[in-house]
Amino acid sequence: MEIINWLNANNGAIIGIVTVGLVGNLCYYAYLTRRILKTNNTPEIAISLRPHEAYLPCVMLCIENIGTGAARHIQFRTDFSFKPDGERSLGEIGFLKNGIDYLGPGQKIAHFLVSVADSFDELKETPLEIAVTYTDSVKLKHRHERTFHLDFGEAAGYSRIGKPPLFEIAEATQAMKNDLSGLATSFYRFVLFAESLAEYRLEQFASALKNRISQFPNEVQQEILREVDALVTKRAQKEQEKERNAQTPTDANSSEKGGETDDS
Repeated sequence: MEIINWLNANNGAIIGIVTVGLVGNLCYYAYLTRRILKTNNTPEIAISLRPHEAYLPCVMLCIENIGTGAARHIQFRTDFSFKPDGERSLGEIGFLKNGIDYLGPGQKIAHFLVSVADSFDELKETPLEIAVTYTDSVKLKHRHERTFHLDFGEAAGYSRIGKPPLFEIAEATQAMKNDLSGLATSFYRFVLFAESLAEYRLEQFASALKNRISQFPNEVQQEILREVDALVTKRAQKEQEKERNAQTPTDANSSEKGGETDDS
């Protein structure tokens, strides 16, 4: 009873304490929600030098948003008078000079910068520095800033095995296109063989054997031909002997029938 009386007497203070606790929890959850929202909407601009997929000596300048949010109002600072190829300066590249208004998550811009086929030794001695500033979608007034040191010498010894999948698909598609075009224009014509399949295969085998023999010196070729000629002659004699043996019983039977006819 004393506890109940105490609660009744101090219910206002208890309600105030509970209300303050609830407000504190709500503020904490709002803070966590804002942190999660900021984490999920934070852009991250990366600048790198990469070799071209098809032609390795061609260096591409890549601007990529590897973060989870959109990057806005992207501006670049660098030595715009620098000429990688000796002719065109960085100030003539539009997005470096004027900036990029929007770059979504995972979006990338790749621009041909220079071919290092003839000037690699000079370029690897002059690293390129590019600074970038940008804002995100949560804090439009807060600007992120990053500085990248790009070294052309990092591509030294770079090599690739095989071809990129996209190029293999393109080549296969072109081959299919050529085949279909040939069929449509009757470029390909069907070949009908007047000889039997066994004779055709024998000719192909003989042609392949001839090519193999032609790779040896002349004296070796003559020796092989003599052995082949002897083998063919021996085989022909066996066939003739087999034919004579097959005809001999037939001639004997014919002679016996002729003798019986004369006696009658």
